[in-house]
Amino acid sequence: MTAIPVKSNSNFENSLIIKNMNINYTAILVTMVSMTSLFFILSCSSDEPVPVDCATSNLKVNFTTSDPSSCSASNGSITATASGGGEPYQFALDGQPYGATFTFTGLGAGTYLLKAKDKNGCETGTDVTLKAPDTTLAATIQITDSGCNTSNGAVIITPTGGTAPYSYKLNNGVASATNAFFGLKTGSYAIKVTDNAGCSVTQTVKVTSGVKYSADVKKIIDTHCAITACHVDGGNVSFKVLANIQASARDVKSRTQSGNMPKNAPKLQQADLDLIACWVDDGARDN
Repeated sequence: MTAIPVKSNSNFENSLIIKNMNINYTAILVTMVSMTSLFFILSCSSDEPVPVDCATSNLKVNFTTSDPSSCSASNGSITATASGGGEPYQFALDGQPYGATFTFTGLGAGTYLLKAKDKNGCETGTDVTLKAPDTTLAATIQITDSGCNTSNGAVIITPTGGTAPYSYKLNNGVASATNAFFGLKTGSYAIKVTDNAGCSVTQTVKVTSGVKYSADVKKIIDTHCAITACHVDGGNVSFKVLANIQASARDVKSRTQSGNMPKNAPKLQQADLDLIACWVDDGARDN
C-alpha cells in the first residue's frame, strides 16, 4: 500500500490518496470551516479491465482464391484481408497458430477454415473452398461432441461424386477405407477424402465439448458472479447479460481457474471450473 500526498488548493487543505494493488481507496482529508471529513470510495473488482464486446464487433474476414490446377496438384492459394474491429490483424488457416501471414499457398482442393483476429482478441472465421477443375468429389461430415474433458467425439464422412472407392485420412494419420473416426477429444481435425482417380478434398472440422451455457454455465455465473456488489451493480459489467460474459470469456476462465474469481469467496468446485473452461474453449457460444 502506498500513500501519495497532494498539494493544497483553495478547497482542500490536506489530501491523501491511498492505493492498494487489488482495490483502490481514495481518502481525502478536508478541513473547511473547522470541519474535518474523511471520504472513502470503494469499488468492487476495480482491477478488472473494461472488456471489448466481441459479440457486437464488426470484424470481418475477406479472401481471394486461386484454385489448384488439377486433382493431384497442390498449387492453390488463399489470400486474406480483414476489415472492422481494431488493427493490426492476424490470420490463421485450419486451426494453425495466428500470425501476420495473410497469403496461404501450396493448397490442394478442399474446404479450409480461414480465421482473423484483431488487436482486441475478437475473432471471426469463414469456410473457403478450393475446387479442382476436373472433379465432382465432395464430402459431408457429421460431428459428435466429445464431452467436457473426455474423448467421446466422433466424425463420420459421407462422400459424393468422384470415383469410388474412397479412402479417408484424419490429420497426418494413415489413409484407410474407414469413413468414421471415434475417441476424439475437443479440437480441430483435418479430414481428407481421396477417390479412386486420385482426386481429393480436405475439410477441417471442430469437435466441441458440447457444454451448454443455458443448461451448464448460466447457473454457475448467476450463483457466484452475477450477484450484488459485483457483476450486477457497483459500476461493474453486468453478468446478467450474456454478451458481456462472452466478451470477457477468456478472462472469466483465467480468473476462475486461478481462484481470483469470484471475488472474496472460496474457489469454485472443480466440476464447475471444468464446465466454464470447456464452454469458453468451445467458443463461448449462445447455446
